[in-house]
Amino acid sequence: MAAPELGPLGVWSHLDSLPIGAARAFARRADELGYGALWVPETVGREPFALLGLLAGATDRLVLGTSIVNIWGRDAQATRMAAVTLAEATGGRFALGLGVSHPHLAGKLRGHRFERPLSRMREYLAAYRGAVIRGPQLEAVGEPPVLVAALRERMTELAATDADGAFPYLVTPDRVRWMRDRLDAASGGRRPLLAVTLPVVLGGATAPPARGAARAYLAPYLRTPTYRTSWELQGFGPDDWEPPGSDRLLDAMVSIGDIAAARRRIADLGDAGADHVAIIPLASDGTTESVEVLEAVAP
Repeated sequence: MAAPELGPLGVWSHLDSLPIGAARAFARRADELGYGALWVPETVGREPFALLGLLAGATDRLVLGTSIVNIWGRDAQATRMAAVTLAEATGGRFALGLGVSHPHLAGKLRGHRFERPLSRMREYLAAYRGAVIRGPQLEAVGEPPVLVAALRERMTELAATDADGAFPYLVTPDRVRWMRDRLDAASGGRRPLLAVTLPVVLGGATAPPARGAARAYLAPYLRTPTYRTSWELQGFGPDDWEPPGSDRLLDAMVSIGDIAAARRRIADLGDAGADHVAIIPLASDGTTESVEVLEAVAP
């Protein structure tokens, strides 16, 4: 079976602010509205593979993906077993996003030593591909695609050479264009997948409620060294990520405004080289499960 078709537009959501029944209803609604994929991250809420298994029965067409699970959370054998199980359970509607996460999540939360992230990801991908799988699963659905959470040059190149593509986070169209060039140059002639996210809040672009929701969402990332480094490469500086974050950074990372503004931002990312844009539907409190946004921006 061929790799699942993500389509040009998807949804990214924690789903942790919803009871499980409401999370299933959210996934069902995304499927009904024609989104190509629903992505869930791995933080300190629900376990992502188990969550997607619960959502599989509520959806018929939607690709279900992780964006991302971190390589410190389980060994490569366990990850491939989980990925193949979900691929089989969904009839091939699963995509695996992997990342090295952040030092505080790997170290303080999980007790690992965060070091050599590029080498660790390379080793992990090799171990994942070499993991032993017994049973009929792969015969039925084939290998799910693997995307790497990449922000800088060498991880982007690794996503092209050792995986099926990249899934960066909080990036501008200019950075997407740069990543598209790096992926294509490193791939040896094929076109690696490039999926990106776009937080979307509806409301007046200058209205305090809409900007407050965007700031609430962006706040946890302002103190994260990984994103600070990425933003610096995108032309931002310390004044931009000093809490509560500059208006310049806020407007670059989040679509704030009406539906037409959101659609323009999605189109800009596609024009820059993204194959798939996953909107993050922001509610008024900065959580990521707004059905209003989900329905308004639907394809």
